[in-house]
Amino acid sequence: MTTVQILRSWWRARYPVYALGLAVGLVMMWLPFKTFQDNDVWGRRLRVDGVPAQAVVDELVHKRRNTMHLRYEFAGAQRQAEVGCWEVCLAAGSAMQIWVNPNDPQDFVTDFGILSGHRGRLQGVVGAAGLVLSGWMALAVVARGHQRRHDRVRRDWQRQRKDQRQRRYGSVRAGRKRKPSRRRTPSIK
Repeated sequence: MTTVQILRSWWRARYPVYALGLAVGLVMMWLPFKTFQDNDVWGRRLRVDGVPAQAVVDELVHKRRNTMHLRYEFAGAQRQAEVGCWEVCLAAGSAMQIWVNPNDPQDFVTDFGILSGHRGRLQGVVGAAGLVLSGWMALAVVARGHQRRHDRVRRDWQRQRKDQRQRRYGSVRAGRKRKPSRRRTPSIK
């Protein structure tokens, strides 16, 4: 096998891997959208099936992400939780209505539609990784297509140069035009 044939066989073996990587990346990018949609459905369900309670904002933390720390009473026990605040951030001491999941007292939804905890962070990271993966795979496929086109153009150019050389020097090699010999035959006197 020549080197070109070996490289072509490697490409054929990698092409399904590139296609699989592109598909996996697209699924990874879809995951955050699906998760956020499921969270919205769960929040609406908690508003219907959850137990209403009153929560008070203990403190508002402004570090990397804005977070409200809440205190509320449920089933005779004092509970604490945190809620990310992207759209609505209430000052410390403010009261808000929440609906608590009776099966899991740490799971609730606020009156402005935010679920307890920081849900979806991991899925967001997975989605970003999927974007990078699918971008790399798409770039590899496009680069390979460009390289194949470049190789084809180069082969065509080399073939044309070879044909031109054969036309130019073919007649010389056929014996039609020969250079005079540089050796002089001794003249006999």
